[in-house]
Amino acid sequence: MPSLTTLRALSAQLAVWAFTDFEQARAALRDLEEVVTPETGFEVRLAYYRYGAFLHNQWQHYDVALAHAHQAIVILEELSDTPVLIETWADLAAIHLNLRDWTAAQECLDTAREYVEDETSNALRAHIACREGFLHLHLANHRQALDALMTAEKDLLGLDDRSTLKDFYIQTLVCNGLGDLYEKLGEKDQSLDAYRRVLPIVEQHGLRPRVAWHYLNAGRAELALDNTAQARIFFENAVQYAAGGDIEAQTLALSNLGILAFLDSDADRAFALFSQAAAHYDHPDKAADFTNLSKIENWRAGLYIELDDLANAEKHLQLSWEVGEKGQDKHHLGQVSQNMAALKAEQNDYASAYNWQTRATALHREYFAETRDRERREIEAGHQLERSRQEAQIARLRMAGLQLRALRSQMNPHFLFNALNAIQGLITSNRNDEAESYLAKFAKMMRHTLDYSDMEVVTLEQEVEFLERYLEINRKLRFQDQLKFNISWSRDIRPRELEMPTMILQPFVENAIEHGLRPLAKGRLEVDFNLENDGAVLRCTIEDDGVGYNKGKEKQSDLAAYQKHRSRGMDITRERLHLLHQTEKSPALEPYVVITDLGEESNGARSGTRVVVLLPVLDSD
Repeated sequence: MPSLTTLRALSAQLAVWAFTDFEQARAALRDLEEVVTPETGFEVRLAYYRYGAFLHNQWQHYDVALAHAHQAIVILEELSDTPVLIETWADLAAIHLNLRDWTAAQECLDTAREYVEDETSNALRAHIACREGFLHLHLANHRQALDALMTAEKDLLGLDDRSTLKDFYIQTLVCNGLGDLYEKLGEKDQSLDAYRRVLPIVEQHGLRPRVAWHYLNAGRAELALDNTAQARIFFENAVQYAAGGDIEAQTLALSNLGILAFLDSDADRAFALFSQAAAHYDHPDKAADFTNLSKIENWRAGLYIELDDLANAEKHLQLSWEVGEKGQDKHHLGQVSQNMAALKAEQNDYASAYNWQTRATALHREYFAETRDRERREIEAGHQLERSRQEAQIARLRMAGLQLRALRSQMNPHFLFNALNAIQGLITSNRNDEAESYLAKFAKMMRHTLDYSDMEVVTLEQEVEFLERYLEINRKLRFQDQLKFNISWSRDIRPRELEMPTMILQPFVENAIEHGLRPLAKGRLEVDFNLENDGAVLRCTIEDDGVGYNKGKEKQSDLAAYQKHRSRGMDITRERLHLLHQTEKSPALEPYVVITDLGEESNGARSGTRVVVLLPVLDSD
């Protein structure tokens, strides 16, 4: 078993190799996989899961990447490492983008934004904007994609030697995204400029794993502008950099060099380059391999046509068709069929030419139908994302309104009056020390209440602190020390870390005091917290030994003003609970509040009331 120092050093190297050397990174991941356990130091576990998620996404092992990303997030949430959480949620969005799960990608980006604070660096903001740009690019929302990518590009302008390799990697993604976007928009010059901006970044910082693709993109952009000489240089660089193992990039670069040789009428060199490219597909195993091999055979056929060798041209076109069928690229197969129709017409075989032309027409029709259908689905997905975003905004606005209304209805005015009146009584009785102590506690409680108005989430520790102050004031000033209370929680709860909705339990506690205990002028109150549904729901049980729920309502029925206050406060609280569970997509747990009269439950053996409140456990905003 390697020492912790050795593992830390390997983790630090992995953070570099993930962006500079895939083979070294692969070996480091294997080494860490053999030794990482739940007991391993958190920094080693975090490096393994965090960079494992990034690398497996690059290698198209998406299920593994998802599992690693979620493990990294669990560790980061325990550490409360906000900057790396932002980065990891953005990486998780990238995995969902590759899986074409647009909704999940948007949810990850929204979560990443929840951690953004005023002091969050521009580079981290760019991580989010970059991924959002690619989301809109996939959905053909070109204006939104351009806005997001240009925002990310602007945020990355200040990168320097203190910036991480990941930041520079994101910068290359942004440039590539802009190159792709401008290419789709037909802006060839701007596309080339964006692709070329990537090259000095990868060269300067040694971002080798994807460098062949960057030269390939730049070469394609040069070729689109008929800059064949510069295109050839870029394709040759792509072949050189891909020699380390990126077979697909090398094959595409060789094919493009073959096309350039074909355009230069250098048939021998073109044949040699196409043969080199085809050799990489001896054992094609995915649709893209078959399509690329089919394209090579199609270009070979074109060479034979130029050489007036129609027999060999037909042989390679037939091979291109047979291989291409396994790739199922209808647009390419339509081109092959079109070429075969032209060849058959050249051979005066008009019946075959007609059949191939009919096939080409059908394939082009199917291709355009599929394209329109895909565009329709993408438009619908974009609208659905926008609707979801608007619904979330409406929910937040409703929550803010309820928050303000809850604050206004938070404290029973009778309690406020009686507490202040009791403090005044202490002063007039010359019990100044007690008066000062409880006035300070009262002020802190009110300060706490006002602070709640600006918060959506508090920790359980904060909520307990507030309830204890509230109950202590009641015990001394309204119950003359005849109120006993206890607040507890289960062992799996960490009060400083568990987060819950703010300003939501006090109305229930106040209800227990006013309805159940105040008529007796004494009693006991228990408040207990437990986690349910795999930690997604906090169950709060408030139990008193007072007169009971039903009798309490009878005794208070003549206090119309009080009842109106309590009805309004409880209605707001119930509405907030419903909206909170709806927003957090909690399991179907209704009713969220259950009130039990203990006298009825025990057939008169005991008295009191039990209130069970189910609260969603929240992430901090």
